[in-house]
Amino acid sequence: MKKQNLTYLIIILVSVIVLINASFFLYNKYSAEIYNPTINPSDFTSDVTNRYFSLIPEKKMVYEANTSDGIERNEVYVTSEKKLVQGVETSVVWDRVWLNGELIEDTKDWYAQDKEGNVWYFGEDSKEIINNIIVSTKGSWESGVDGAKPGIIMKANPKIGDSYRQEYYKGEAEDMGEVLSLNETLILKYGNFSDCIKTLDYTPLELDVKEHKYYCSAAGGVVLEVGLDSGERVEIISLDYNVQPSPSPIINEALKAEITEAEAIEIALKRVPGKVTDVAIEKKFGKITYVVEIDADNGPETDVIIDMNTGEVLGIET
Repeated sequence: MKKQNLTYLIIILVSVIVLINASFFLYNKYSAEIYNPTINPSDFTSDVTNRYFSLIPEKKMVYEANTSDGIERNEVYVTSEKKLVQGVETSVVWDRVWLNGELIEDTKDWYAQDKEGNVWYFGEDSKEIINNIIVSTKGSWESGVDGAKPGIIMKANPKIGDSYRQEYYKGEAEDMGEVLSLNETLILKYGNFSDCIKTLDYTPLELDVKEHKYYCSAAGGVVLEVGLDSGERVEIISLDYNVQPSPSPIINEALKAEITEAEAIEIALKRVPGKVTDVAIEKKFGKITYVVEIDADNGPETDVIIDMNTGEVLGIET
């Protein structure tokens, strides 16, 4: 009798394992196939007129935020440039960020609107900058290249509960959006806004990074962003039409570091044993550094700051 029960138990366990494996297979297959938008270039235009996300050439929107590192200024400028992406003519938007007066990001984003009025995001050419030197192009992607796919940045007729991909480049760019409310009213330093949409923006690549965005028809774009974890607010401070973009410094070619990322990780782990969770290039102590984030074996999450040119450990922060 005991032997028979054991046989039944084995059969049940094998069946469960088979079902679990089948479920994972179907889940992975479904996940891989579910997001595959059909892009017909004749369905798109670079003339983006969505009332919550309008791209009028020579329109300039400027935002400001008080961050832990200082004052951040973000300028979004609609150029007259066009870029062909996956056969679609897109409008080029120039997005730059300054921190305490120093340019740290320079990005060209590509958007187009479909015949229903949805605004699609087709990719970006993104540069991180330190001391006027390009230190990284991480985050750049282009629809149709290396499996990247476009996403919707604004629906034609957004409704509460709408959830959508804003971009898709596996492991690099997977931002999502969800409409939380309509007809929001905001009172900001710049002015009052009504007819605003509140969204939740997030990414499965960084589960702790979530923010609310407010798109208002009077601005034809975002007027406020609020980080859910940090509480950091990015507010619009000016909106102008028929103007020129702010000047940029001359940006030099990509940085040639003496120390590789792999070498920096090796140096960091000798000082703080554990699991590396992220490596970033940042300006620290007036120098260009690797910041190696480690989930320490015997302690809290720790950043090891390493000089990119000498390999010297400049600091350890927890």
